[in-house]
Amino acid sequence: MDFRPSAKELSHFPFLKKAQDHIKDIYPPLEILLSQERGKFIADLASKRIGQALSSKRSFITHFQQRDEDEIASYVVSRIIASCLQDKQIYDRLTRYEAERAYYFLVSEIGTEDGEKGWNENTLLDEEGYSPLSKYIAHEFGINIQSDSMPLADYVEIIAPLHEARFKLVNRRLQKGFVRIKKEERYELLREHIRVFLRRDLPYKIPKSLCEQLASVSEPLKKRYQEQMLQQFGVIEEGAYPPCIQALILALTSGTNLTHPGRFALTTFLHTIGLNVAEIAQFYQMSPDFDAEKTMYQVEHITGRGGSGTEYTAPACPAMKTTGLCVHRDTLCERISHPLSYYKVKKKDSIKTGKEKNKKSG
Repeated sequence: MDFRPSAKELSHFPFLKKAQDHIKDIYPPLEILLSQERGKFIADLASKRIGQALSSKRSFITHFQQRDEDEIASYVVSRIIASCLQDKQIYDRLTRYEAERAYYFLVSEIGTEDGEKGWNENTLLDEEGYSPLSKYIAHEFGINIQSDSMPLADYVEIIAPLHEARFKLVNRRLQKGFVRIKKEERYELLREHIRVFLRRDLPYKIPKSLCEQLASVSEPLKKRYQEQMLQQFGVIEEGAYPPCIQALILALTSGTNLTHPGRFALTTFLHTIGLNVAEIAQFYQMSPDFDAEKTMYQVEHITGRGGSGTEYTAPACPAMKTTGLCVHRDTLCERISHPLSYYKVKKKDSIKTGKEKNKKSG
C-alpha cells in the first residue's frame, strides 16, 4: 500500500512493522538503553502497560503525554518483560489488552460517540467510513477490511475465545470456504486477528542478563499478579468446584485412569486456584497407573515448574465440551464460560450465604 503512517499513528499501533522500523535507529541496544534515564522511563511505561493488562478495570488514553517513539518502545519492552516473567496467563492478558487497545483506537480515530475528541480526527474516510490507517492495519494482518467474507480457517481460529452466539459457526452463513461477515463486525474480528498474531510471538527468548536488568520492574509486577490471583481465589474451597472438576476428582478416587485432556484440565485448574505441585500430585495417587516420579514430572511440566517454564491455563468450557469433559451441568454453568469463573462465583455465593447465616444466628 502507498499509505505511510505518521509517527503518531504508529504510536497508537506499535505492533506494526513500520513502528518497529521507526525506532530502530533512534535508540541504542536495549542493554545500554536500560542503563540510561530514558531507558528507565521507557521500562516504567512498559511496566504500567502490563499493569493495565493485568487490571480488571482497563482504560485507554488516546492522547499520549510522552513522545511517540517512547510509546512504541514501551510496547516492545513490555513484551520483553512479559517473556522474562514466564507466565502464560500474563502473555494472554497482555496480548488481549493490546488487541483491545488497538480496537479502541480504531473506533475512536475521528472521535467517540460520547463526544470525546478523536486522536486522529483530521484523517480522511472513504465512502464506507474507513480511514487509510484502518485499511493499512488490516492489510498488514492479511485482512481486507472492506470485504464481507473471511476464509473459514481464519475465522475459526480467531473466534475461539468469543462466546457470543452470533459468532458461533453454526449461526454463520458459509459459502465456498468463506464465512459471511457483517460490516459492524469487521473491527471486532480484526481485533481478534491482532490478538492471535501477537500471541504467537510470545514468549521471546530473552538472555538471562537482560531479564536481570529488568528485574526491578518485572519482580513487582510478578508479585502484584500473584497477590491478585490470591485475592481472586483465596482459601481453597472444594465445595465450589464446578461439576466437571468434581467428576474428574470422583473418577480418580474411584480408581479410574483419566484421559490426557482430563489430567491437563484438572491439573491446570487446581494449580490456578492455589494448590502446589505436591498437593496436586496427591490427587493422582488413587489412579491405577500411578507412578510418583512420572506424575510429579507431568504436574511440574503443566504448572510451569519443569524445564520449559511454560505455565498452562485451565481450558475454558468450550474446550471442555470438545474433549467430553463437560458433564453434569447445572444452572450456574449456563451463565459462565470457564470452570474458574464457576469456582469464583460459587465461592463468592458461599461466603455470602455464610455471612447471612451468621447474622441470623447472632
